[in-house]
Amino acid sequence: MKQIAQTILCILALCALTQTAQAQDLKKAIRAHYAEAKAYVDQVKKMEAEGFSYPVPQYFSAHVKQNLPATGFHQEEVLMYYQERRDSDEQIYPSLYLDFAVKKYNFAAREYYEEYLYDEQGRIQFIYATSPILDFENDYEFRLYFSGGQLAELLVKRRPQGKGDYTTVYTGKTVPEEYQSSYNGYYGTSQTVMRTFNAINDGRQL
Repeated sequence: MKQIAQTILCILALCALTQTAQAQDLKKAIRAHYAEAKAYVDQVKKMEAEGFSYPVPQYFSAHVKQNLPATGFHQEEVLMYYQERRDSDEQIYPSLYLDFAVKKYNFAAREYYEEYLYDEQGRIQFIYATSPILDFENDYEFRLYFSGGQLAELLVKRRPQGKGDYTTVYTGKTVPEEYQSSYNGYYGTSQTVMRTFNAINDGRQL
């Protein structure tokens, strides 16, 4: 009986190690993809700053400007950076897929910033977001890692509003109740951005 219990413990320990290794491999792959996407964004910014006309910096953009009751001027900007894919040698125009998106917006004097990374199948892979309004006392950073479009890990950091460095307040594979609304919002935005990209892409005059 003791030997059976030891065998079970060994199997559980091996499973735990395997899951840990898989999680590390997932995050490593996501971070590599994220670094590539950010490098491309920097390249686009440099090309635009230097006035390059060819090759044309490639991305879609959506802008919103309006006046809102109580909070006043409101502005949103979504930049959608895509990659090309040819499905056959006969294809004249390559297919486009959304790789990375940046969203910036404000409410009154508060500024928000979000990033969305996607895999080639159009599934959300990583979300980074800053929020200055979750509890009106602290700034928050969210990092959400996904595997096959499903949440694999949530990392939340916090600091006093506008002061000091962020410290980790939560990391785990589930979403605590206090962060559920934020998670729902960011995940929902990731899908909205994808639909916006698809609408622009499908409406292009080719």
